[in-house]
Amino acid sequence: MSDKRSEIQGQLISNLPMIILAGGTLYLASKILKGAGQTADEIAQALQLKKSDEQVKSEKQSQEAIERYVNEMPKKQKPTRPDGFWAQLAERIYRDTQFSAVGDAHDDARYCMTYVGNDADFALLYKYYGRRQETWLGIFPDGGLKDLTQAISSNLNKAQKQSINKNYARKGIAIRFV
Repeated sequence: MSDKRSEIQGQLISNLPMIILAGGTLYLASKILKGAGQTADEIAQALQLKKSDEQVKSEKQSQEAIERYVNEMPKKQKPTRPDGFWAQLAERIYRDTQFSAVGDAHDDARYCMTYVGNDADFALLYKYYGRRQETWLGIFPDGGLKDLTQAISSNLNKAQKQSINKNYARKGIAIRFV
């Protein structure tokens, strides 16, 4: 028993430099990754500050128009499915797009968008999606919070967005993605 114990101690001592090196490497990598995340945030903030007043005004007007649409549509039209369905679908779309391209299921997100049958449906899906954070590799924030239209526009490719737009045009839905 003591021979086995001294053999294990000997192996541990002989591998100690490698264990220390591995620990140091992990520590250094975590510091580099943390610094990269902070640098990316600083760059994003600097770019935000450089937006022209016209851009900010235009974005605000667009957001206000979407909010009006979302608030008015359920009053004008009856949704095709209950609220719980749209809440679950919003979560599924987020899971399909949350990692900024790495490991995402963009085609499933496109498919989920086709469940929308009228403007009231889209309004509810938009409402339940809210504003969510995308990340790189599940660690680093990718810009600011995004609403459903921003998530679809920034994640899906041109053909996927055109597919949604054609589907919505057939159904008479006003929303289009660019």
